[in-house]
Amino acid sequence: MSSSSAQALLLLDAQRAHHRALEDVDPRAADARLLPWRAAVSQARSQGVLVVFVQRDGEAGSDLEPLTRGWTLHPDFRVEERDVLLRVAANDAFEHSALALELRSRGVGHLKVLALPGSAADAPTRAGAQRAGFSIIEAAPQLEVQP
Repeated sequence: MSSSSAQALLLLDAQRAHHRALEDVDPRAADARLLPWRAAVSQARSQGVLVVFVQRDGEAGSDLEPLTRGWTLHPDFRVEERDVLLRVAANDAFEHSALALELRSRGVGHLKVLALPGSAADAPTRAGAQRAGFSIIEAAPQLEVQP
């Protein structure tokens, strides 16, 4: 495990495509689903915790195809000056990316991970973090899936 003590908040499913279906059906439920994430980002920033937005590059024709509307971050999330926006191709955000290097260069040793329930990226990224020597310090609030 890393001996660094700084923390980072890692958002795995902050792209529009991850939230579009619920927003189309029930905008209020979609807003309520995002509330814990907005609060977590705000709290992290106010405490000087690094916020990392993972932007997944999907295949051509997919909802996460680069430079399409679904690929962009949800409008509730904007990358600010101290934040990091990192594009990745794999479900494990550490695989073939600069994430571990970016975190280590900022003294980060501990991560809070935000992901949608059932996210294809959650378990692989948590495993990748542990393989890279980072600890997951707590289960961050997950977004509830609304019917």
